[in-house]
Amino acid sequence: MGAIRKNAKVGFRRATLSDVKRLVALEEDVWGENGADEEKIVSRINIFPAGNIIAEYDGDIVGYVSFQYVDDVVNMPNFTWAEITDDGTTVKSHRQKGEFIYGINLSVHHSMSGNGLGTALVLQGWIDMILNNKKGSFIGSRIPGFRNYNLSHPETKAENYIKLRRNGKLRDYELRLYEQEGLLPVKILPGHFPDPARKRKRGQVPFLTAQTMI
Repeated sequence: MGAIRKNAKVGFRRATLSDVKRLVALEEDVWGENGADEEKIVSRINIFPAGNIIAEYDGDIVGYVSFQYVDDVVNMPNFTWAEITDDGTTVKSHRQKGEFIYGINLSVHHSMSGNGLGTALVLQGWIDMILNNKKGSFIGSRIPGFRNYNLSHPETKAENYIKLRRNGKLRDYELRLYEQEGLLPVKILPGHFPDPARKRKRGQVPFLTAQTMI
């Protein structure tokens, strides 16, 4: 991928099967071994085409967001990303009549970091949510600041940490970003997704965030 041209614009469209190989390359670039492979992406597109949106810039695929419809998951017992997405394939997890959107993944090429592309892709999902009269959306997220905070405050549990605020804003920097987009933490999900930080002394605790329509 070349340098960013000032006069080039980002476009958004549904992914098709002809995009799969390039999407696999993007997933590997962003997530390494945890990125979606060809089987997963093909399955998602076949099952729910509208739930796979790509961002193109100067002819290159620079972003990808995928989502599915689900029932309300707030009161469900603890579940993993693999369980709620049928291991990323959505074969058994997508509910066409589900009243909520569940974000499967969001990938943005490193060359587009800081350009607001991630937010723009999330908005594509919310447009679908509004047009199809859904009640809200859920995504899985990390709480990256918890590890260091817990080192100096070992008595603090993740359930309490996600509620902490500083200067009126959520303390955790990733939570602050999501809050700016209208998302709020609703449920802790330990082990929700493989986290490289768990290989160290203390890991990060994935959790679920929700955006509810008013």
